[in-house]
Amino acid sequence: MDKNARRKILDEIAEQVLAKDSPLCWAIARELADFTVAFIVANNGQLSPAGTGTLVSFRDSHYFLTAAHVWEETLKLSDWIRIPLKERSPCRLAISPKEIVSYGAPIPARWNEWGPDITLLRIPPERVGSFTTVGRPFYPLSMKKELRIDCCLETTFLMGAPALRGEFTAESAIPELQGMNVLLDTELYSSTELSNGLRSQFDFVDVLIDTTQPDVAANFGGVSGGGLWKVYVFKGTDGSTQTFKILAGLAFWQDPRNSSLLIRCHGPQSIGAVLCRLYD
Repeated sequence: MDKNARRKILDEIAEQVLAKDSPLCWAIARELADFTVAFIVANNGQLSPAGTGTLVSFRDSHYFLTAAHVWEETLKLSDWIRIPLKERSPCRLAISPKEIVSYGAPIPARWNEWGPDITLLRIPPERVGSFTTVGRPFYPLSMKKELRIDCCLETTFLMGAPALRGEFTAESAIPELQGMNVLLDTELYSSTELSNGLRSQFDFVDVLIDTTQPDVAANFGGVSGGGLWKVYVFKGTDGSTQTFKILAGLAFWQDPRNSSLLIRCHGPQSIGAVLCRLYD
């Protein structure tokens, strides 16, 4: 493929991605939402939002991948964890925190912008069918994701359930999952704030959210634990627009910056580090 042909294809893809109310971005967000769960906690009969997670598998086990503080400060302390099996559906999975085993990064003396803030929550085998029977997939972390693409546009999506976008009362909780096409503020990097022993294990990615856009929450409380995805958009052999998606991290901290939010995420190296915890 020559340079001009490549440029033409990329321009066509970019036009689809950047279009107002883009049908392509909407379709990508819907597909990623199938991997995403919005946590709700019940305490003394009252319901409240509690963060976001991603359905993942590793070998023969299944997990929620989320931020460690979501588990340690909210889910773990609740009476019950409730998870909508389909968005805006009354059908929910209710699970006791006692049924879940956490495999996470070392817990710091205090949570801050450097974490480490990532954990895998093992789902009991008898509970996995609650998701698969309604068509919810688990992202396979034990499979290498590769696809040779001659010409593609790389985009980044952040999934989450901002508390401000849901409908919550003491007796009712209806979270709203959002898939946001975001801008990278930095590439992958390590933190000099972590101890030498941890610095090589955990990486970070910062993304910017334009909170002036329609339907974007001004605060991203509830998004912690949401998946950060690399989405590669390309033309198939039949000329149709296709996508290839890779789970690249999770959100865990926010910093307001005027009309934008900086969301700090752990990157793919951090996911690998927490997988190693399964064998500790």
